[in-house]
Amino acid sequence: MIRLRYAPLAMTKKRSVRSTSNVSPQSAEVDLLDSEGKTQPVETGTKQSKAAPRKRMPRGLRILVWGVVLGTLLTCASFGLVAFSPASSIDQRPYLIAALFTATPTETLTPSPTLTATASPTISDTATSTITSTITFTPTVTPTETPTNTPTPLPTPDSRDRDFYIPILMYHYISVPPADADIYRNDLSVMPENFRQQMEWLQANGYETISLYDLIYALNIGWPHLPDKPIILTFDDGYQDNYDNAFPILKELGFTGTFFILTDVTDRSEPGYMTWPMLKEMSEAGLSIEVHGREHLEMVNRDESWLTYHLRGPAQTIQANLGYEPRFLAYPSGKYDNLTISVAQEEGYWGAVTTKNGTHQTKAQPYELERLRIRGDWSIDTFAAVVTDS
Repeated sequence: MIRLRYAPLAMTKKRSVRSTSNVSPQSAEVDLLDSEGKTQPVETGTKQSKAAPRKRMPRGLRILVWGVVLGTLLTCASFGLVAFSPASSIDQRPYLIAALFTATPTETLTPSPTLTATASPTISDTATSTITSTITFTPTVTPTETPTNTPTPLPTPDSRDRDFYIPILMYHYISVPPADADIYRNDLSVMPENFRQQMEWLQANGYETISLYDLIYALNIGWPHLPDKPIILTFDDGYQDNYDNAFPILKELGFTGTFFILTDVTDRSEPGYMTWPMLKEMSEAGLSIEVHGREHLEMVNRDESWLTYHLRGPAQTIQANLGYEPRFLAYPSGKYDNLTISVAQEEGYWGAVTTKNGTHQTKAQPYELERLRIRGDWSIDTFAAVVTDS
């Protein structure tokens, strides 16, 4: 039995909480004083648990975190307003879209300054700015189109069948043949004076030159409207006398023409053939430079890889030197087969001219356009009869 001992002033109960190695922090023993003054341990019989108090974030740190959050939200909101506002008064697309997708202009105006001394104290240029000076040099801004090298799209054929009877004349040499020329060279050579006479006869009789591009568009979609008496002039092999003798006459009369060249021959600058600078000048004057092959090799009974090499390469070479992709082919020696036509079509050619005699051009056979071979010994009367009766 436990006896309680009274203290001198009052009964006191002395409790001491001892931590032992065998008792967890949540449990403790209570010691009571017995009659002899000795302490008697008494277990409380319960273990109480108490959750540790949660530490709060310092006030200064809380203010800093909220400041960062609010600043981030404001930054995002500002970026959104800028990103979706119009880029400029001209470009009404959202600024973000305009920054990611920049429109490329297809032509630019290049100022070509012309220095002109004038005593006028005030002058104004196209931009309405005023320059005051005793003697001024006036810049004249001249709009100049910059070529974009955009390929002409092939017209999508409509459902109508079309055909035209249009003479496509075939020339080779425009020069006097050498004294030792063989029968073939004489036959293919039209003397410059005869060529001029033929061109003047065409002009006097109402013929107007068109291009092969005009013909293909007219066959496929009925546009552009062709003149009453259209005619197409073609020149095979790329001989230099075409530049020396035919080109000046065509320019003088306002005629156009198509010149089929051998690109490897041109690359080697072989004597007797036009050079790239000559061809560039002719192209810039409105004449068409098209493909005759790499070399003068027949395109019949060839495999697909050979045809691809000899059709793709010349087109790439012309594009690299003249800035546009040629779309027409003249078969060397007029030799071709169905595989030649198939590969030409796959390589992006729109049509091809043959050596078949005739003038009937059809929508169904753009790769077999007929031509009239102009022979060196023809008189002007023979030329007129062939062109008129075709």
